[in-house]
Amino acid sequence: MNHYHLGIIGLIIATLVRVSDAQETNTNYWHPNTRLLDEGAKDTDPVTGDSSRTLAHDVKRFYQSLHDKHWDATYQLRAKAFREVVLESDYIQDVKKAEKRWGLVNYEVLDVEFQNSPPGTNIDVAILICKFTELPDYAVSYSTVFWHKEDGVWKCLSAGPQKLSIFRATRPPIIDWR
Repeated sequence: MNHYHLGIIGLIIATLVRVSDAQETNTNYWHPNTRLLDEGAKDTDPVTGDSSRTLAHDVKRFYQSLHDKHWDATYQLRAKAFREVVLESDYIQDVKKAEKRWGLVNYEVLDVEFQNSPPGTNIDVAILICKFTELPDYAVSYSTVFWHKEDGVWKCLSAGPQKLSIFRATRPPIIDWR
């Protein structure tokens, strides 16, 4: 085999590697299905108030930030109980290690349930059932995702995606109401 053929073979292999890498991190098919959140956000419910509207906003912001790999923003939208267990520096370090291969391709909200507290307490809880599609391999998983309000902002107790280790529970999603 001459140098010309070796050069062509090398170019083909390099191209295949680049295509493979691009496919692994391709999240260009972003079309989350948030219909249930959007329907709930249309009207103010006498029981939940504007919780549906603010939940829809905060959930979308969190998963958009995951999709865009804006790690600082995702960390800030995690519940205080999570942030007390996982330091931001550790969180950022862990996600940076895996971000070249991991990606949130899509998510779908399959169910939303609210649990409200007596007036004057901060124990509003939202439980979402979600379907996540993640890279690598367009893996699909289903998760129960817990959210609660902290100072008027819905915070994520359990993120839901499974392919990035930092999103697996460090402890059960027990809410710390301090």
